[in-house]
Amino acid sequence: MRWKISRQGHDPRQIDLLALLALLVLIVAGFRYLADRPVPQSTASFIVPSQSVRW
Repeated sequence: MRWKISRQGHDPRQIDLLALLALLVLIVAGFRYLADRPVPQSTASFIVPSQSVRW
């Protein structure tokens, strides 16, 4: 297929190329988000009962 410059609208191949680039950007951004997400710290810890608690 030859590239045609039409005055009626965009070439469908240009739209496909832009969609492919946008999809690639979304995939890379999603991968970086999941890879760089900080690991949550453990909230479990030993709790010392106060002196007023009777067992």
